[in-house]
Amino acid sequence: MLTILSQLPLDLGQGFQVVPAHKLIAPTPQPAEGADRAWSELQGIADYQAFVSPLPFQATQALIITEIDAVTLPAVRASLLRRYPSDYQIQSLDATGLNQATLANANPAQAWYLPALSIEADVASPGTLEWIMARLAGPHGCPWDRKQTHASLREFLLEETHETLEALDAEDWPNLKEELGDLMLQIVFHAEFGRQAGRFNLDQVYAAINSKLIRRHPHIFSTTEVSDADEVLRNWDAIKATEHKEKGSQRESALDGIAKTLPPLAAAQLMGKKAAKVGFDWPAVSGVWDKVHEEIGELQAAASPAEQAAEFGDVLFALTNLARWLKIDSESALRGTIAKFRRRFVAVEQAAQAQGRELSQLSLSEADTLWEAAKRTEKQ
Repeated sequence: MLTILSQLPLDLGQGFQVVPAHKLIAPTPQPAEGADRAWSELQGIADYQAFVSPLPFQATQALIITEIDAVTLPAVRASLLRRYPSDYQIQSLDATGLNQATLANANPAQAWYLPALSIEADVASPGTLEWIMARLAGPHGCPWDRKQTHASLREFLLEETHETLEALDAEDWPNLKEELGDLMLQIVFHAEFGRQAGRFNLDQVYAAINSKLIRRHPHIFSTTEVSDADEVLRNWDAIKATEHKEKGSQRESALDGIAKTLPPLAAAQLMGKKAAKVGFDWPAVSGVWDKVHEEIGELQAAASPAEQAAEFGDVLFALTNLARWLKIDSESALRGTIAKFRRRFVAVEQAAQAQGRELSQLSLSEADTLWEAAKRTEKQ
């Protein structure tokens, strides 16, 4: 090792890391069949690809990778490309001496030397986002960012959440990547305000969720055995109830814990789900269908505007329970219908304009003909 170090262009004052190549190779996962397979395989999307987590180095410090042979080379390169650009200039030490190379074309060698990335260049690191936010909200930072508060950021958190949902519904994966980043920014924004106020910091946010996930998955991180996903949920609820009791915040009602800011359809469906967990539910879906028809009948019979509004709410609540039984998310289903209506309505407008007319100039029959044409086009 000393011989290798003596031949590399090290700046000893800056420090460096030494990582053997095998540390950058993901462990081979245990063979899994049936319900034990990874998410990507259960969804029929792709074979599961294991990866190294966490990476055993900091890209903002000089890095030496040793013992890179032809077998380990692809995996080592793949792990490094998670942090460094493919054209990153490195030094490769082999039998011929020290050679310049890029990460993408470097060959097997005794050692690779990767100079430190600046934190601005280490854009694939979660720590860089935390550093950026500290700069923006710190002394001489961005005037707009320093003007915000937890309350003023609320609208942006809501906006980014809905934009993320929109990308999800559209299965627009490139856009989902961007929207998840925007959503993550909101979390880091609040964490930085918490740090400066002395209330909490991002490390504590990570600690809270990591500890919670480990506690609530004892079938993964401990010795508990489960038979299926339903038993996982029962264990989760039992552990959660114990946690609340230990914190002195034991819930008095099975319906406690539903956020007041949830959209009404989502809140109604969650309320039905919580009630069902304690046995307050229909024994079969036929009873839910009967309830839906009963509520529609009461809505039709309602005389006053107040009665109609109340009965209409009952219909919606019954429909959310039906959605729960049919394993449909009410919010997602309605968003899908809204998007579908928008597509077809715009198609009708465009078809009318192609005839040199405005939609308002069409008869109901003519508009319906264009609507049916738009439906047929979607199904082709």
